[in-house]
Amino acid sequence: PNAVRALWKETLLCALLTVAAGWVAYLLIQSDPGWFYAMIPEGLANGRDPSASADYLRGTLYDGGGEGWLMTFATYLFTHNSQIAIFAFALGFAFGVPTILLILYNGLMLGAFFAVFAAKGLAFNLAGWLMIHGTTELFAIAIAGAAGLRIGTAVAFPGQLSRMESAVEAGKLSAAAMAGTVIMLAVAGLLEGIGRQTITDDLSRYLIGTLMLLGWIIYFYLWPARTGRH
Repeated sequence: PNAVRALWKETLLCALLTVAAGWVAYLLIQSDPGWFYAMIPEGLANGRDPSASADYLRGTLYDGGGEGWLMTFATYLFTHNSQIAIFAFALGFAFGVPTILLILYNGLMLGAFFAVFAAKGLAFNLAGWLMIHGTTELFAIAIAGAAGLRIGTAVAFPGQLSRMESAVEAGKLSAAAMAGTVIMLAVAGLLEGIGRQTITDDLSRYLIGTLMLLGWIIYFYLWPARTGRH
């Protein structure tokens, strides 16, 4: 927890970049739906595009069977987000530039999907569908991005140390933070593979997502402040 807490500024930056990119994507697709196809891979869209009907989009949010293409999509989405988190951390050494680009790209994808569903009056429904696992998964990506940025900053601005020494010092802290990220991604996988497929009530989805977010915030930022250093 202390390692993640030490990266709070970078984590906040990654969260803000995600929101900003999502907002840009939303505005672009709202003005011209053609932007959607430039942002979303065909395999990830799977019919969720500007041409889809409201009934079809609604059906993708409440198919609780947990089988067929919905389970395939959930697996694809979790794999994608896990890769984003890993690469955001691993590519941080390149002055943090690839890390920022990955965070922005992930935000663009979220905004693109939101624009499609919002255009059919399903913004609230989509947010609940995403929240049940997304608060954990996106938080994990933000922490991974923060870890990558810390390394990138250390390489770009080593101070009195050599670049290698500065990178090694930052790497120790970032690696400890990534241990927490791995746990979060595992929890997100369970929520995505089980909870989101079987819990189809919007308010329940919002409640679970909110409780998970609060739980992570308390664990990483408030709990260490109470117990002190370990």
